[in-house]
Amino acid sequence: MNIAMRFAAVLVGASLLAGCTSMSESEFNTIPVTLGSPAAKRSVINECVADERTTSQSDKNNLSALMNVSPARYETAFCNRLFNALANGKITYADYRKMLSPSADNSKLIKILQGRY
Repeated sequence: MNIAMRFAAVLVGASLLAGCTSMSESEFNTIPVTLGSPAAKRSVINECVADERTTSQSDKNNLSALMNVSPARYETAFCNRLFNALANGKITYADYRKMLSPSADNSKLIKILQGRY
């Protein structure tokens, strides 16, 4: 699974956890507000980590290399970096929509996952 599709799947999963069946711009914009609650953020990150544990070892190896972390730290680093970027407003609805396109520029997402954005 490519990085943009994995990212989009996690975002959709987060919206489903929040009770949304599809993610509109207004629903997306509630994610940073919701993640302002430390308890809600911990809960979403823990759910993300549990979901990412099902990722194949091959994908973990590739993604952890891209992220500059060890495969053992992949799940935690991926989920923390993703949801911290969402909470801080570094990922916009336009960014999310672009990720659904196979020809989109994913450089911003890669920088986020590398902890450089």
